[in-house]
Amino acid sequence: MKTTKHEANVNVRNYNVGKAVASTRGKSFTTKAMVTMSLLSALSYVFMLLESPAYIGFLRLEFSDIPAIIGGFTYGPMAGVMIELIKNLIKAITATNTAWVGELANFAVSVAYVVPASIIYRKLQSKHKSFIAFSVATISMAIAGFLVNYFVTVPLYASLYGGMDNVLAGAKIIPAIKDKFTLILYGITPFNIVKGIFIGLVSHFTYKFLRNKLV
Repeated sequence: MKTTKHEANVNVRNYNVGKAVASTRGKSFTTKAMVTMSLLSALSYVFMLLESPAYIGFLRLEFSDIPAIIGGFTYGPMAGVMIELIKNLIKAITATNTAWVGELANFAVSVAYVVPASIIYRKLQSKHKSFIAFSVATISMAIAGFLVNYFVTVPLYASLYGGMDNVLAGAKIIPAIKDKFTLILYGITPFNIVKGIFIGLVSHFTYKFLRNKLV
């Protein structure tokens, strides 16, 4: 079977991208990487401000994890963590309306998504590595979200806003929600699963478009 000139060019380009990505493993960040990560952090912060209308009180869908995914896929999981940290620090300092509670939860849950996705995507050679990476990341985020919200975030919100009843009042659209456990099980966890799938789809196509320009 003959290889066309176009296919040969695509194969060479993909090889060069893979080689460049591999060269970032185990090394300190270059100047270009740090500049790119700074830009991705700023973009992530802007995306965090452009959030959807509230879902059951304090949950909102936004695109701020996508730049962290792009950074993690390109420069490694630590780059994704740094982008998430910078984004949430800027938000906490300049525009928080939750006394840092929302930013703390966002950082913990987002890291639980970005780190496994980045590690798996960079390690696997399978053509289905994007699907595997985002599937594992979504499960990881759902579990982390359950634990963080049960033990940290929801109790903090309850102390800030006058008790658990006030927190539950924002979730009345779901009749099965009666207490903290059911709030997280029927409200927050499904939201995180949908968010993980959504972020995975957008990140896949965004990285596919940008990867030749970032390395």
